[in-house]
Amino acid sequence: MNLRESTDPERRESEPPGQPNRSDETRVAAVQEQLEVGIDEVETGAVRVRKVVHQETQPLSIELHQQRVEVRRVSVNRAVDQRDPPRQEGATLVVPVYEYVPVVKMQLMLKEEVHVTTTESVQQVDHEVTLSSEEVVVERREGADGEWRPVQDGT
Repeated sequence: MNLRESTDPERRESEPPGQPNRSDETRVAAVQEQLEVGIDEVETGAVRVRKVVHQETQPLSIELHQQRVEVRRVSVNRAVDQRDPPRQEGATLVVPVYEYVPVVKMQLMLKEEVHVTTTESVQQVDHEVTLSSEEVVVERREGADGEWRPVQDGT
């Protein structure tokens, strides 16, 4: 006896053994699967970077150099044979000023000298200055509505 015949109750009752019936037919279903690939964007977090500028006023000690120039005219009125160029006498620059004066004969006269003395002084002065420094803050947020938290260096 065929295993299928013995287990099929309809066949036993309606058809004699050995006769072909429809239940001996094998049916195969053709199935086709289709796959669709897509991308869903889901915000899992975010990062933001801010720059913060800090300013503070600090005293700054600086050296101020100051020069003063004193100009003196020194009357000489002396006859000379030739013109001399300006000369330096210590911190004083001496600039000769010449003129021709009518005499019985024309003669070059040193009319005056202009003495230019330069003095320099140094004084220590304290000023308040504003110093700026910048800091970059990196923050991370978990999820779309999470709380912003600072990111530690290296994470």
